[in-house]
Amino acid sequence: MEAKVTVTDRTDDDECLILASDGLWNVVPNETALWYNVVLCPRGAGRADCDDSVAAAVDNACSDASLLLTKFALARPSFDNVSVVVQWLTGGRGGIINHRLNN
Repeated sequence: MEAKVTVTDRTDDDECLILASDGLWNVVPNETALWYNVVLCPRGAGRADCDDSVAAAVDNACSDASLLLTKFALARPSFDNVSVVVQWLTGGRGGIINHRLNN
């Protein structure tokens, strides 16, 4: 099986990146995955000038989104490994949070 690779140029409007295995994408539509991030990740909280408490909130929101997407995929059910990384892009703040659960 050949890997599916997509290259997309970033814009200033990009707020988050969802990097996930096909275990997620086979059972969760793009719009649903994006909805989790819009709801959980505070808009504008990734700015470089935000304080440490806001940065921590962004880290927690990315972690929550990653974990919920993973659980959602496994509940669909996904019959493949599910790996999800959610990264807040705006201003470079926010940590990379990775939740990996193998069936």
